[in-house]
Amino acid sequence: MKKTKFIDLTKMDKLRIDEETGAFHPNWDNTILMTAYDAERTFLLTRDGRNLLLTQPLRDVLHCFARDNDIDVYERQAIYKMVGAHKGRGYIAGHHRLVPTHGTTNANVVYYMAHWLDGNGTSANGQLMIASFHGRKRIYRISIDTSLKTFDRLLKAANQAASCQLDGLDWLMYNYGVKTVNKKKSVRYHHNIRDKCRCAHHRIQCAWMITLIRHILSDYLSEEEIREIIKKIKRNI
Repeated sequence: MKKTKFIDLTKMDKLRIDEETGAFHPNWDNTILMTAYDAERTFLLTRDGRNLLLTQPLRDVLHCFARDNDIDVYERQAIYKMVGAHKGRGYIAGHHRLVPTHGTTNANVVYYMAHWLDGNGTSANGQLMIASFHGRKRIYRISIDTSLKTFDRLLKAANQAASCQLDGLDWLMYNYGVKTVNKKKSVRYHHNIRDKCRCAHHRIQCAWMITLIRHILSDYLSEEEIREIIKKIKRNI
């Protein structure tokens, strides 16, 4: 049975720092969470249990993370818009999910790997939220200054975005001959699952394209002109 370690992110100045470095590169497997330590440094908890200070602001760490892990900014915006979530966008790659605890402009926002999340609830006095994560050798129980309602809402949105991606991937695997179907389930698959997955793939492609076009045209045209162009594009796709 794994031992449990408690970490209170509401008292950052009390945390023991194991190392300050500019050489660590967070990825889906080596990181549990990250948050701003100050204006120029980022606190990061690794899956090995190390408390690191990265010598870059949180926004720069997130930018490099997205680049290194192929998280396309326009696809990210498009998928979150598809699921009706406009604030608190995470970095999503199917089962891999780096999710914020607040809106992304909130100074207290913590980004955590939801695929290592074990459970969450509130503290005994109800003032803080407690989230548990699987480390390599320990369970980490983290105190976070956010509401359970906000935490659950942003996690739900991330899960919905991930589901859209996985449906699109499922269609591509079937269409490219990578995924086979059990003949006994072929009728249900073809008339339900496959059509749903094909629809998700098409919606993601269209939403990504429209998001990119809107971004490019915003420097040259008015909002009304952009809307008219997008209407024409939608009629053709």
